[in-house]
Amino acid sequence: MQIYFLLLAMNKPECDSFQNVESVELALNVLDGYDVRGKKIKVQRAEFQMRGEYNPALRPRKSKSEKEKMKKIQEKLFDWRPEKMRGERAKHERTVIIKNLFEPELFDREVHLIIDYQNDLREECSKCGVVRKVIIYDRHPEGVAQITMADAEEADLVVKLMNGRFFGQRKLTADTWDGKTKYKIDESEIDKNDRLKKWETFLETEEDSQREKTSETIEEKTTSKSEDKEEATREPKSKSQDEDTEMNQ
Repeated sequence: MQIYFLLLAMNKPECDSFQNVESVELALNVLDGYDVRGKKIKVQRAEFQMRGEYNPALRPRKSKSEKEKMKKIQEKLFDWRPEKMRGERAKHERTVIIKNLFEPELFDREVHLIIDYQNDLREECSKCGVVRKVIIYDRHPEGVAQITMADAEEADLVVKLMNGRFFGQRKLTADTWDGKTKYKIDESEIDKNDRLKKWETFLETEEDSQREKTSETIEEKTTSKSEDKEEATREPKSKSQDEDTEMNQ
């Protein structure tokens, strides 16, 4: 939809456009006759005249990428978000960065400790509120962990709780994330393959251990059932046999 603004004092037409019909109706009702810096504006619907005959085959076709681009632009234009309230905290302030938590070489030796560290941090930080996410940047030389809380106030409590605290004889630092710094370390293909092999070994060991536990449990249950069955099949002495024994005595 398109409408024309005409500055009557200057007799100079200016053109603007709107995406949907509702916007045009609103512009016609509100802006027509509106005074702008002493100049009155005239708003009316644009009129289009076709030149020649209409041939659909000559209409330019948009590529798939152009259509997707246009769709994203429309979604962005129509996206409504409430304005940020005065004093409202930024989204990135919900995230806390903890440093000096570990040495990367530690996880090279014992891969499973990554999960242990995540669980320990989640359990400890849950004292301050709802923990949304815990990330261990196991390749970072500064031993970085990232904890995301439900809101900024809970993140502040995590900073107070963890900053200066000792963890395995290592003094931690905790601070609010600046929203920009990236802590993920890109690794070479050799390092990546080596790490994946260690994970595979760890998972295989866990599976073997689980199978052994399951096998032992089944064996214990089978043995217990066999013993119960043997005890149940033993025939108790009949009452007459007991009486005969007493008479003989």
